[in-house]
Amino acid sequence: MIARRELLAGAAAAGALAAAPAAFASESPWGLGVENAPVDGYAPAAMRRVHGRAPRGLEGSLYRNGPGWFRYGASSTGHWFDGDGFIQRFAIADGQARHSGKFADTLKRRIEQQRQEIVFPGFGTRGVRGAPVQSPDDINAANTSVMMAGGELWALWEGGSPTRMNPETLETIGIRPFREDLAAMPFTAHPKVEPNGRIWNIGAYGQRVIIWRLAANGVLEDAQVIDVGSRSYLHDWAVTERHLIIPLQPWVHDRMTAPMVDGYTWHGDQPFRIVVLDKNDYSNRRTYELPAMFYFHTGDAWEDSDGTIRFDLCASPNAHFVTEQARTMLQQDGGETPSAELALAVLHPDGRAELQRSGIHGEFPQTDRRRQGLARDLVVIANDREVSTLGLMNWRTGASDSYRFGAGQMVQEHLFVPKPGASGERESWLVGVTLNERERATEVHVFDAASISDGSVVTWRSRYAAPLGFHGTWRGA
Repeated sequence: MIARRELLAGAAAAGALAAAPAAFASESPWGLGVENAPVDGYAPAAMRRVHGRAPRGLEGSLYRNGPGWFRYGASSTGHWFDGDGFIQRFAIADGQARHSGKFADTLKRRIEQQRQEIVFPGFGTRGVRGAPVQSPDDINAANTSVMMAGGELWALWEGGSPTRMNPETLETIGIRPFREDLAAMPFTAHPKVEPNGRIWNIGAYGQRVIIWRLAANGVLEDAQVIDVGSRSYLHDWAVTERHLIIPLQPWVHDRMTAPMVDGYTWHGDQPFRIVVLDKNDYSNRRTYELPAMFYFHTGDAWEDSDGTIRFDLCASPNAHFVTEQARTMLQQDGGETPSAELALAVLHPDGRAELQRSGIHGEFPQTDRRRQGLARDLVVIANDREVSTLGLMNWRTGASDSYRFGAGQMVQEHLFVPKPGASGERESWLVGVTLNERERATEVHVFDAASISDGSVVTWRSRYAAPLGFHGTWRGA
């Protein structure tokens, strides 16, 4: 049986230490994206086509997840990352798009809706003193990403179990336990799915990491805990055909306090470590070092024939966004943190490591998921701050392509969607969302990956502005 003492004690301590937060003014430029969604969500409704025509063969649903509820009158969350999970569906069929959205029906949301106040502690929220926290799943907001498994849609969070949902209605089914002794263990919002459908994921608690291996239908195959020697903030990671890649940045949780974010310290004098594990033998490991940097997201990884490992990530000089701006964006204009820079980490067989910077700035890197862990060229990123741009980088040629939306558009993650019968990376559409501040509306865009600078092939617009999301997945028809 895997011990959960440290994990459960941390969640309970956060509840015991908590005290109610102050209210938000929500007057920042991000304000439109962090307003509460309607309490019952959005019923399925047609979106208006405002540009182009739907390409032949594009049929399916884009699902997105992100925080969608932040305040009850004077009682508010303390951090963007703590809003209740709001799952959105953009269903594309017969040349039309329809939008719907629902909150994940979590224990946290049910109790807070009943009491009409923020009760539970979170990543950056203190909650109320004596909050009833017995397990990480008691504070599980189900608010970070989504994935398909066994015909179900799973809403994912950082520190607890997946939340099962119906992909057609977005109704919540319930928590997904993998095994009794694994209940409420962390399961990150960034699982990696191999081309054969096998699912890998990790979850961090203390300086330990649980490594999950699931079958394509979501059934547990294996779960093991390893010690990685650091309490680093671990939001994303990468895999190749043969290896698991766990980046350990020098933003370290070194004291227990509430909210949790205040227990992290930036150690800029320490290296950015990367632990590489053999998929077949976790004791077979290598550790690489790069200069200190902060990251949220990787793109994907692959190995060259000589054993060199490469993976892309969006790198920042420090943790300022997560410690400062992700709080002040909910209160007032606290100033912009420059976007992260897309870079390629190169890990050589002889133990050397280097970082190749692209000069392209943005976040939410995405690759062709048919190539998870395999060699590929392209990665797409979104810059929702300085220039409202969608960018596409080709690591093999060094060439890049981009499309600038212009002021007033907050660009969110875009996903590769393969064209029917095609196999090349560029033989894909890029499907994603923006929040149009001028129109006060959410828009879904489709680009041709072969020429994104030409602009969207088609754009649909909703009649309202839904909250900003984090991550999504595509389900073909």
